[in-house]
Amino acid sequence: MPQWNLNTRYTSIDDPSIRKDLQKSVQNAKELQEKYAPLLGDMNLQASTLRAFFEDTENILSQGYIAFQFANLSYASCTSDQKAQRLFAQAMDSMTEIDTALSFWKPLLSKLPINHLNTLMKSELLIDYEHVLSLLIDSKKHILSESEERLLSTFSNSSRSAFANLYDAVTNAYEFHLQLDNTQQTLTGPQIRSLRLHPDKDVRRESMTIFFLRYAQDKIVIEKAYNAIAKHYNTEASIRHFEEPIHMRNHDNEVDHKIIDTLLQTTSNHAHLVQEYYGWKQTQLGIDITLADLYAPVGHEEKKFSFEEAKTIVLDAYKQFDPEMGSIAQSFFDEQRIDSDIRKGKRGGAFCSYVIPNRKPYILLNFTGTMRDVMTLAHELGHGIHGTLSSEQTFWNYHTPLTMAEIASVFGEMIVMDSILPTLSQDDRNAFIASKIEDMFATMFRQNMFSRFEIASHKMIQENGNANWDELSELYHQELINVFGGVVQIPKEYHYEWASIPHMFNVPFYVYAYNFANLLVIALYQKYKEEGSIFIPRYKDLLRSGGKQAPEILLSPLGIQLDSKTFWEKGFEYVSKNMIQTLQ
Repeated sequence: MPQWNLNTRYTSIDDPSIRKDLQKSVQNAKELQEKYAPLLGDMNLQASTLRAFFEDTENILSQGYIAFQFANLSYASCTSDQKAQRLFAQAMDSMTEIDTALSFWKPLLSKLPINHLNTLMKSELLIDYEHVLSLLIDSKKHILSESEERLLSTFSNSSRSAFANLYDAVTNAYEFHLQLDNTQQTLTGPQIRSLRLHPDKDVRRESMTIFFLRYAQDKIVIEKAYNAIAKHYNTEASIRHFEEPIHMRNHDNEVDHKIIDTLLQTTSNHAHLVQEYYGWKQTQLGIDITLADLYAPVGHEEKKFSFEEAKTIVLDAYKQFDPEMGSIAQSFFDEQRIDSDIRKGKRGGAFCSYVIPNRKPYILLNFTGTMRDVMTLAHELGHGIHGTLSSEQTFWNYHTPLTMAEIASVFGEMIVMDSILPTLSQDDRNAFIASKIEDMFATMFRQNMFSRFEIASHKMIQENGNANWDELSELYHQELINVFGGVVQIPKEYHYEWASIPHMFNVPFYVYAYNFANLLVIALYQKYKEEGSIFIPRYKDLLRSGGKQAPEILLSPLGIQLDSKTFWEKGFEYVSKNMIQTLQ
């Protein structure tokens, strides 16, 4: 299976240019501060000066971001490699220095009168930065003084992110030992998690018991890391004058708190769909199912795919949908920007990395040959297509908020699903639809459950000073009951599942973005099915727009209204009518 080629920019992890580029970017950032701090603090700041600042920042820091990406990807390739660890740590330190040096501009601009900021925002010279200034105006009450912002940036790498890195280093090194196929095997996290799809219920249940109990062995480290991350996040939210910790993430995501409250509550109100589906699955399997059986194959043994087969399926689907998007997807394989191999020490899961608008994202997978892995390839290529198309934007408008970041990836899964279904027999179709329902439930209800757990656990830590392993596990247990009711049995070790969710450690309150995007994509895909090919240019315009405007504005040409409860409910109606009710 392919491994990515990271040596197009640097010869190896030992290339001295990496550190030189990081050091140069740090120096550039400090010089930028010296040059522009007096200018941006001028109450008569001119649009030409502000434009020069934005352009200079983008031009002189790009190489540093490329060096950081190289270090990050090298570390993800093998988190146990000491050279990669050191390089990544140095890169993180450099990015902290850069962020610290650049922490001056928001506090200085936020001191300008609203009228002057509005005048600058409407200037023709700053048309490419209108949204940046709009966000600044909306953020005025949350921006601290220059010295306070600098202090937060200085300590970021040794506080919240340090504990997240500790969590990653500990858990990515896990090895799992079990008897499988009459031999004693040692598996990585992705490999043992893939056994949730094993046809033998005893294998599924034993593997998941081993998996979660391994996290429990490090419960002191994981508990302390989670508490430290939550307390740091909650403290920052408080001093930035957010009423609740999740509001800081909502603000970063450019979405109104009421919209997220509605999303969370509407999803919780539809948990009966989960129980309805798993009641059907229990009948199909002929067993009393536990959480270890959520992804058990329905019908005959699940088909396995080679990586080449998966590649062909996904590329054909993208090319059929749109030739340009298909060509972009093809480039990932042609230019060796995918790493799908499973190796000891490699980061688990999957992601797509893009840091600057250079049309060169990279994808990491852990491919085990399941249908879900095929869909993961489709998902991450969707991210890659998004990151490539949005390269038309400036650096400042390149990245979307998290709520928009999952649109292209989930839409890509829908494209591939529609291309696969007509090729399947009724039995295979049943199995595939069931697997897609389960994936959607994982994205909707499980991520919603994670969000509810985060809100409750952060509140507990905030009110009590800390939350121990048992308290956190019991909170999570209650959320499992809320979703699965009495239909699915909950083994004791599943109370510890929260400890295996990296997003809650790395990016607090990230996870609702998956549910948000999934329901949003269902609406977009329904429009595509109704309108046909005339929809595609507008959809691509959405992706090309990156983060140049607020989500509501970007989505309005497509007829999406995020503030409507009915809008969110339609997604659940689609899953019920078009998927659950089609099962035979």
